[in-house]
Amino acid sequence: MKSPPSSRRVPPLSILPLLVAILVQSPSPAADLIREGEARCVVVTAEVPSPAAKEGAKLLASQLERISGAKVAVVAETALEDLTVSEDGTVSARHGALEPETFLLVGESRLAARLGVSAEGLERGAMRLRTVGNALVLLGADAKTPADPHGSRHAVVTFLEEVAGMRYLWPGELGLVTPRHRTLALPALDRTFTPRITQRKVRWSRRNDRIDLGLAYLGLTPEDYDARFAAAIGKDAGLPSWTEWQRLGGSLGLSGGHSYGQAWEKYHEEHPEWFALQPNGSRDLSQLSPERSRLCKSNLALIEALARDKIAELKKSGARSLSLAPNDGGRATFCVCEDCRKLDPPKARRITLTDYTASPPRKYETAALTDRMVWFWNRLAERIEAEVPDTWFVVYAYSVYKSPPVREKLHPRLAVFFVGVSYESDEARAQARRDWSDWAAMSGKLVWRPNLLLYGRREGVPSVFIHKLAEDLCHFADNGLLGTDFDSIMHHWATEGLNTYALARLLWDPTRKADEILDDYCRSGFGPAAEAVKGFFLRIEAITNEVAAQGLPKLAPYTPSVCAELRERLDEAASLAGGDEVVARRIAFLRSGIQFAEIQARTHAFAAAAKERKPDEAARERFRADMESKFQLMRTLYRDEPLALSMPQIAWGSEGTFRKFGWNGAKSLPTDRWDADEEGRVVPPPDAPPEP
Repeated sequence: MKSPPSSRRVPPLSILPLLVAILVQSPSPAADLIREGEARCVVVTAEVPSPAAKEGAKLLASQLERISGAKVAVVAETALEDLTVSEDGTVSARHGALEPETFLLVGESRLAARLGVSAEGLERGAMRLRTVGNALVLLGADAKTPADPHGSRHAVVTFLEEVAGMRYLWPGELGLVTPRHRTLALPALDRTFTPRITQRKVRWSRRNDRIDLGLAYLGLTPEDYDARFAAAIGKDAGLPSWTEWQRLGGSLGLSGGHSYGQAWEKYHEEHPEWFALQPNGSRDLSQLSPERSRLCKSNLALIEALARDKIAELKKSGARSLSLAPNDGGRATFCVCEDCRKLDPPKARRITLTDYTASPPRKYETAALTDRMVWFWNRLAERIEAEVPDTWFVVYAYSVYKSPPVREKLHPRLAVFFVGVSYESDEARAQARRDWSDWAAMSGKLVWRPNLLLYGRREGVPSVFIHKLAEDLCHFADNGLLGTDFDSIMHHWATEGLNTYALARLLWDPTRKADEILDDYCRSGFGPAAEAVKGFFLRIEAITNEVAAQGLPKLAPYTPSVCAELRERLDEAASLAGGDEVVARRIAFLRSGIQFAEIQARTHAFAAAAKERKPDEAARERFRADMESKFQLMRTLYRDEPLALSMPQIAWGSEGTFRKFGWNGAKSLPTDRWDADEEGRVVPPPDAPPEP
């Protein structure tokens, strides 16, 4: 049998330095891994494999069975009997009654070394895939590079994708693309690849207090959510982890996050002067979110106290980094004392703050606070480093201190997490790209920590911004990017899943092109309907771009006519699916996002219009009917497609808007009107008399 192509397309020139091309022997004639549904190979590990090799071997065997039905044994090399390796690299051995024709070696081992393949020279997260004779070696440096110890698992995923054609579009069985292979030949591979981005972190949203509030709105329980979500992602069904499959991970060893959350409780009674002077002349923050208290950053005594706290923290934990970033949010504004304001250069970018001590709250303009923050961070870093040398200090370029400093220079041990770039505004995006370049010129450690995955967090609005994302990630990777920390995967997979998938692919290889990723996503997941689905995504991307260019409310473009157009594109895709049940289900999955977007846009349009003009009774009745239908749809999608949109997240994020109109979810309806049947009709209670 002719072997399939040994690898994907010729890599772009930009990543050729990352690939090591070595002459490799072609696989033995008629060397199959699987033949007619029967295993002709074994998966081999060292007697004591690395954790990554152990995980990779298990993943490899389970997925080979998934795509072929063949049960492939995983064995330690010491369990192979009559093992020989000929001069041409052909391996011969027995395992019980099986005399394998081919061998899949995962991780470093003595057998791999005999074939001339090792992890020598591999950096963190790197992988090597090499065919020698009738064996394919899949390995990484693993535990030798603790900053990213999963190279062997990365190699296995690469094999499953590039040779077996698997993809993982979104979590769960429906998102796992598993082409059927009755026969799978041993490929001729020779690949060494090192991920360019050391830390490829994308946060995975989990149930929290906000989700619990959303569940209560929907009349649901946390226990039900936990069970339903675990089942949806296949946690107990042997499905791979989506994030691990996408080769996310790696670590720079930098501890981020907001600090000083305990400062008010710890210090306010003895040292009220350490807290931010408010515009009303008070430093009392007890009614202004004290758990997110603002500090008087020019106060040297405060800096000394905080430094002592941080020194003790470092000595206790042994950590090599800590965060100096200020608290986020809260109702207190930043300190307006004379000493703090002297730290703000008048020529700095203008920003707007809110004074919540005024009634009603008032906004006022002032200079950006970045120089103030850098001065504060520098003083802390100098003091702490004097006692705990070689510590890295994590700070955020964020909020009203996102613009680069005008006057202050960064302490050399400051690692900057840049919380910038939004695809809701082209103007803001352009400014963020300029800011990145300026920060990159100042800092030797720059991490991208954006909130752009939160685009549809609250409303569940569809979005596609993969072309902008690819442009930005490639630009940042070329200009100082060491790692990422994206907040967060919100599990709106029907409306934003393509963005998250594209992000994962770009983090592994930032030279990838958006069109290439989109084509592969549609071709892999939607087969004969690929072009129609691609048109669907490109139309949503055009809408997303329209919002960013014109500053529109994100839901505004999703009018009935636009939603009808999007449904027509999916109707075309469904007609092209050719009876493929899985493709049809994936198209229906996407359709659920548009179904929700249309009614969500309509109810939010009512709320926006009501601000301008009081609605009449007829409009209120239509609104209440829409809210009841939307509530029932939210419960239906939560039950039937919990990964399409995170309904508890949306219930928390956007449905509070409607309380002013007397609507509060489950509290607004009798329980017998909580759910609808498949045609949208309210299901009568079990004891209701039959209709006449």
